[in-house]
Amino acid sequence: MNYTKNTQDQVKSRLKLTAACALALSVLAGCGGGGGSVSTSSTSTSGSTSSSTPTSAAATTITGTVATGSPVANATVTVIGANGASSTAYSSSTGVYSASLQGLTAPYLVVATDPSGLNPTLVSVFTTLATVPSPDDQATVVNVTPLTSAVATMTTVTGNWLDLTIAGNLSQYVTPSAVSAAKTKLNAALASILSANGLNPATFDPVDTPFTANQTGEDAVLDAVQLVPAPTGGTQLISTANPAVGITLNQNTTVSAPLAAPPAVGNYLASLISSLGQCLGGTSASCSQAIDASYLDNGFTSVTTAHPAFAASGVTLGLPQTLKFFTNSSGVQQALVMLRYTTSTGSTGGAITVVQKTTGGWDIVGNQQPYNVNITSFLTRRQFLDSNDLPYSRYESGIGITIPVGATGTPNPTNLASAAVTGPGISGTAYLVPRNGTGNTLLALTSAPQGSIPTGGLTSNSNTSLYRWSWQALPGATATYSPAPGSLGLYTSTPINVSTVPQFATYQVTFYDTNGNTIGQTFNVVNPSPTLAAAAGTAVSWPILTPGVLTGFLSPSGSSAGAQTSVNLSWTSIDNISPLVTKTQIQAVPGTGVTPSTEVDGWSIGAATSTTPGIYSNTVTAGVDQNGVQDCNPACSFPALVTGASRLVQLSWTTGQTAFYDLWKDTN
Repeated sequence: MNYTKNTQDQVKSRLKLTAACALALSVLAGCGGGGGSVSTSSTSTSGSTSSSTPTSAAATTITGTVATGSPVANATVTVIGANGASSTAYSSSTGVYSASLQGLTAPYLVVATDPSGLNPTLVSVFTTLATVPSPDDQATVVNVTPLTSAVATMTTVTGNWLDLTIAGNLSQYVTPSAVSAAKTKLNAALASILSANGLNPATFDPVDTPFTANQTGEDAVLDAVQLVPAPTGGTQLISTANPAVGITLNQNTTVSAPLAAPPAVGNYLASLISSLGQCLGGTSASCSQAIDASYLDNGFTSVTTAHPAFAASGVTLGLPQTLKFFTNSSGVQQALVMLRYTTSTGSTGGAITVVQKTTGGWDIVGNQQPYNVNITSFLTRRQFLDSNDLPYSRYESGIGITIPVGATGTPNPTNLASAAVTGPGISGTAYLVPRNGTGNTLLALTSAPQGSIPTGGLTSNSNTSLYRWSWQALPGATATYSPAPGSLGLYTSTPINVSTVPQFATYQVTFYDTNGNTIGQTFNVVNPSPTLAAAAGTAVSWPILTPGVLTGFLSPSGSSAGAQTSVNLSWTSIDNISPLVTKTQIQAVPGTGVTPSTEVDGWSIGAATSTTPGIYSNTVTAGVDQNGVQDCNPACSFPALVTGASRLVQLSWTTGQTAFYDLWKDTN
């Protein structure tokens, strides 16, 4: 309990938000609604009358587009003035928003969050308002995109836009000269891409140039680049044409050469998306135009079975996002893409696949993997509550290796007994085997490194598929973590130089049966998410478990320390700006001499309940796996927290394809 409170205080101290700014940012936790309309509201949080309220000679509203190469619908848009006052709005289905500036003073920070988690938080900064004949005649244009986020990032020392929320930094960093210099550097980095899309690098302004999110012009530029974490912390800008080359963004950014322009224009998949939509709508003739005859994706030979979410009834396809262009071994131009979609209930999502250029255009060919394996980046905050482990609390990063166990009717073979994974960032070979526990249907990494292929039905009690290659101590942690020899199946021996791991790295995976015989052939799996270092953890606003969970369920003397069939978890967000948690998990290991000795896991998937602003909760039932299936028969309980036992609570969410895990563990 003391540790968690200290951690919260440390993170709050790092942000140093004024009370006014904290309340201004608190709307981000809601990330809600907005329907499909543009709406605005204004809330003064300064407690005093501003001396620089806009006059009739300046616009009193701002408007713009929230987009990432596709419009970000229903985004929560918060405008924060240097005086701490704020205004809140929501974007429309086309990404357009309009917000009031009443009571706000310059300079300004605009923050847009996507309630679906499909897109990262976007920001923009500006210092002046348009002068107009009447304040009702015209609004200042302020777009919120990856390009405007790059501009904002280059006004900071560290390359982290959250620094602009620290008291006094907005006025100190966001000056007319600093913003102008950042725009000049950005245009130099984008010179080739801007020219390829008919835009002049000498005059282009990503902040105040009106545009439509339709994958042409400025929107095509957005589709050609990404903002990703830099290897040592901060942010870098990369191009889909060559993600291996990045430009680090901060006050000291220099541009030695522009980023490469992609080999195709922004809307190059327009015909494909049209044909795919007709195919999913029942026009079979369009299917052969959209889907290649050799289609194969994670072992599935059908798009509808590989990606059932966007193939469901009532789904509307959106504009696709290209992650990386590449040429396959046969010299065919291909691209790793995310197909965006909106369900009949209005929720949005994205499916990762591969498209290829054909004589008639482009079609979907899939990743050509014979089996169902996904590898994505992750970032974790590990907090220990027991006195022995507490000093080693830390951030960790690496890759999550998701391999469902084999089952009839699924791509993975029923005789799958182990899997070997090699590639960038992995020390030697990582092996995964079935778990020695219930409530989880994924293979787990072996805790200890294996000198040879596992045989004889080996299982793992690590109960994790996260391979860690970078870690650093949390603020206030007093010890440096060093993995024990028996943990080197999960960790590299020391933190690696993450810059040696390329963006969208390729890994080699091999399946084996219980006798160590190869199943099929070794195949490649591409990580579609940005490469992360543990330093990225300092730029995340992590949620906090409520005291009732910490003292009740995660304490040996707590009211819920005994065996529990289900547990109500509740948490709050730091200053209400933490991301929305979409999954919760409990892992419970029995104590010494307790029978049965099997670990019991439990999951709860989906949106949590919130009856009080900023406080969320849901119920996790023992033995329920990631698919909502009760694996215990008869029903089981989370073991009591007695001597030798341990309990872990994990809150998680995704942004794009990157997974975030916030966990607390107590060992008795």
